[in-house]
Amino acid sequence: MISLHFFHTNDLHSHFDHWGSLISYLNHERTRLRAEGQPYLTLDLGDHMDRFHPMTEGLLGKGNVKLLNDAKYDYITIGNNEGITFTKDILNTVYDDRHFEVILANLYHTNGRRPDWCKPYVICDMQGVKVGLIGLTAAFPKFYRLLDWDIRDPFTELKSLVRKLRPQTDLIVLMSHVGLPFDERVAEEISGIDVIIGAHTHHALERGKRVDSTLIAQAGKYGHYAGHVVVEYDEKAHRVLHKGADLVTLREKPDPEAVEEVRRLTGEGVAHMQQKIVWLDHALPVDWFRDTEITRMMAAALRKWCHAEVGLVNAGVILDGLPAGPVTWFDVHRICPHPINPCRVEVTGQEIEEMIRIGLKKDFQTYELKGFGFRGKVLGKLVFSHLTYDTRLKEGKLDPCDIRVKGIPLEKERRYSLGTIDVFTMGHFLPPIVKAKQRFYLPETLRDLLAWRLKEIN
Repeated sequence: MISLHFFHTNDLHSHFDHWGSLISYLNHERTRLRAEGQPYLTLDLGDHMDRFHPMTEGLLGKGNVKLLNDAKYDYITIGNNEGITFTKDILNTVYDDRHFEVILANLYHTNGRRPDWCKPYVICDMQGVKVGLIGLTAAFPKFYRLLDWDIRDPFTELKSLVRKLRPQTDLIVLMSHVGLPFDERVAEEISGIDVIIGAHTHHALERGKRVDSTLIAQAGKYGHYAGHVVVEYDEKAHRVLHKGADLVTLREKPDPEAVEEVRRLTGEGVAHMQQKIVWLDHALPVDWFRDTEITRMMAAALRKWCHAEVGLVNAGVILDGLPAGPVTWFDVHRICPHPINPCRVEVTGQEIEEMIRIGLKKDFQTYELKGFGFRGKVLGKLVFSHLTYDTRLKEGKLDPCDIRVKGIPLEKERRYSLGTIDVFTMGHFLPPIVKAKQRFYLPETLRDLLAWRLKEIN
């Protein structure tokens, strides 16, 4: 019998608070296994990068790759933060200096060819046991298409690869950045996969999850945990004897060299963002629960960029104000770090009134949103450009009245174009936007539009 070990992380999202502890844990465990002659692989399941962090933004992902190299990862796959928050040119070069392999089966160029920097699968020899690794990422076709990628259905891609690899391997491990519901479906409907190591939905599966004969593992988010999967394999009988998953809370003393490298790379990233964008002759404070000049500026930028009649943004996307004086790219990134893209939708006047009414509610404005690209604290007030309204008390609640678009009374049956943010197309916050006709703008993010607007008016 041989024990095969798989250490795994996922959805770090450039949160490096526990990176030093992770390195201490990995170094200790891998040293122990080497001494015992037991084989292991170290895997990352994607969304290691997140452009909210100045290292990732300033070095355009290269700092993350350096950390993965230093940590001696063997194989990784990508998440949507790698796939759709960088331009195609950047993604095509970000892994140039990698010391690991990128496994990704469902991403193609629009001409049908696969990228040079990734492989759909690998078959690796773990002391005589042939292990097939397949990598998949979540498909967001509208976004990938705008970046000139062809992202394909992960389930369809997987079925053909499992059929191909099963006769050639003793064990198949799926590296899935698609989410737990997908992983469960795969385990139920596709036979021949022994282990699924997952990501994307940030589930912390303490002992893994068994679906039929497949073990599913996932290690939470932000580097709070490392995962450890062990497969016991009988080489003579050519069969799996046991599969187990553990979730390890990282409390080890941080590795000082790893901590220093994070500090150094972060400083390097900040240094890359010191170019001056504009000079402000007055400060631009922010208030998440009132209209301010800087949030109105953001709404106007969305309206103009999307060639829309009305601009709409939530005040919470601006995390802080700007003082008078020089404004650098680092300043703009600091106050607007979200990987959020502009979006144009078409809604009726009646639906605009409904959204204003929703946005006036305290539970909307104070909602602590996590995910959907939002990296702030609360949603905050809805701020408009080219739209005004008054409020009145109706049944004890604030209600909009005298709504005007460019000074003209709102027509409830008329359709209006609205420049807003992609967050509202994915969540449940503003239902009219979720069901509206949508057009997304990539690769520009909110901070690109904010910088553009600052330069335009100064």
